Amino acid sequence: MLKKKVFVATIPLILFSCGGDIPKEEIIETKVQNHNPEPNIPLECYTDTGIARQGRAIANPCYVCHTTANTPYANEVEDYDLQLVYDFPEEIKEMGNPWLNAIKPELTIGHIPEPSDEEIWSWIRMNNWTEAYNNRKGELEYFPDIPPIYAYENGSYKLVNLDNEGFVLDENGNYTGWRVFKWKPFPGFFPTNGRIDSTFIRLPEKFRTKNGKFDKETYKKNLAILECAVKGVQVGETCSGTEIGNFELPAYYEGDAKDVPVITYQYPPGTEFAHPLYYLDPENSISFKSLRIKEMRYMKKLAYADTREGGGEEEEEEESFFWDKGRFFNDSGYWEMRAFIEDENGKLRPQTAQESKFCIACHGGIGGTVDGTFTFWRKVPGKKGWMEQDYNLTVKNIKDWNYKYLENANVGPTLKELVKLAKGEYQLYFALTAGGDHFRSNEEILSRISKDTSKISPVLSPEENIITNPELINYLDEDGYIKPELFLPSEARALGINKQYYRIVKAQAFIFGRDVFDKPFGISNGGNSLEDLKAVDSTGVRESGIWNILRTLLKFGDTK
Repeated sequence: MLKKKVFVATIPLILFSCGGDIPKEEIIETKVQNHNPEPNIPLECYTDTGIARQGRAIANPCYVCHTTANTPYANEVEDYDLQLVYDFPEEIKEMGNPWLNAIKPELTIGHIPEPSDEEIWSWIRMNNWTEAYNNRKGELEYFPDIPPIYAYENGSYKLVNLDNEGFVLDENGNYTGWRVFKWKPFPGFFPTNGRIDSTFIRLPEKFRTKNGKFDKETYKKNLAILECAVKGVQVGETCSGTEIGNFELPAYYEGDAKDVPVITYQYPPGTEFAHPLYYLDPENSISFKSLRIKEMRYMKKLAYADTREGGGEEEEEEESFFWDKGRFFNDSGYWEMRAFIEDENGKLRPQTAQESKFCIACHGGIGGTVDGTFTFWRKVPGKKGWMEQDYNLTVKNIKDWNYKYLENANVGPTLKELVKLAKGEYQLYFALTAGGDHFRSNEEILSRISKDTSKISPVLSPEENIITNPELINYLDEDGYIKPELFLPSEARALGINKQYYRIVKAQAFIFGRDVFDKPFGISNGGNSLEDLKAVDSTGVRESGIWNILRTLLKFGDTK
């Protein structure tokens, strides 16, 4: 386990009087020591499966992260047994859910007045990315060298600094090596649930050159090789449907990277990802993204992971936590990470060490990733995927493919075994989650999932579930593409989510969480995020029968 440092944060708590029709608010400055000793345990792990509110599990979103490892390498783990228990450290059990912005925002951001509609729309259409990009020195020296890709002029958005193949250009029109791509969002992590972003990849310079000179076609070939490799294609097998056609996956990359071996399920050392997160802006008809970014996240692969022997074991966390101006390492140590977030004035600053620990565990510490990542192995296949993530607003090319074939069969044997009965990955997620988010708190999305909102159930009864009764499915169009309205919120919901997050920024209360909906969703507010953790142990998933469904569909092994 990590040796935890003690962080002292000053936060305003709002106390209410016990009497009177109108509560009396008193803002008190209170020091909270070590408020969240385990910031690497994300909010999603505090989901009530139904065991707390209803005495039995009616949902299990845990399987999307805690699952059979997607790769045979040591930076992924088989951790599906964590679906069965709430395995919180004793310190967390004693204090309760520490992500107060989601469950008790009145305690952390209650002193920040809610902005008007005009204030929030003005705020999100201001550019804070360019300033950070142009000032990569001092505390911003680790900010990635990637320029913004949106401009907002005369009341409308447009893409900038991109060519028609998704390659990012600098201010002088030169290729930067960065390339944007479109992927199928991870189940539940949708804009309607507050998650909207872009993702860029860049391979080291020698993957982009041939005989010492930049060669775009060589770079395309190497990206195609990598795309097939991380989707599970083995050396010598056919890599199909790429932007450069079909080819046999070679043992080595090409061009000046001809000495670098192709390893299935792994990125070569030096691979970089940039990942800006945005506010929600319905006025952006390209992608629903704001001009302002909430965060800039970055990862760089440091070394190949060792192959696992005998099934592997979950890696222990680092004994010490390295941090320098927003730069740190994920828990496996195979990736360097960097993270930048807004200060109270909206300028991007390095995340603190405490804030950075929020990022480390998911990237390499769970079974539901491939080489510590969530996106590139979910890229829309081939040429169609080399574009800005638009959530099907401008180009419909995201389907509800399942793990079995990913449209072009570019998967390895492990993924091929995962889903055989379900038509689509989301189809399974919505059924097992009994909704469209991990907390069953997004009521707006229900009618977009099913033609009958009362029939989204993990029970799998033939007439009341979208798996066994696919006639209920409402999120696919006539051609089988996902309707963009599944991913995107109404303007009213977008406004509410933006306002809640704005208040977190103004309070600089990120240690209490940054994932918010338009209203609190703790159990005491009628939601399904756990608060008191002392009374929960088993998730109830095994006892409810949901476990048998998962074992049948996802081929989990036996657990103790």
